[in-house]
Amino acid sequence: MIDPNFIKQGLRFQQFPFYETDLPFIQSILFTMKQAEMATSDFPHLNAEIPITVVDKRLMV
Repeated sequence: MIDPNFIKQGLRFQQFPFYETDLPFIQSILFTMKQAEMATSDFPHLNAEIPITVVDKRLMV
């Protein structure tokens, strides 16, 4: 988890107002972003793959 003091310093440095009660939500968002970033480093060529789409002909009527 990201250190709350690091988050506070970053927000103060950029002169953003924040509340102490917001820190868990900010930590959660940053953790989610880090997880998404890890997926792109594990599979760097994933965006080059063409997705397979299955179309049900009955839905196209």
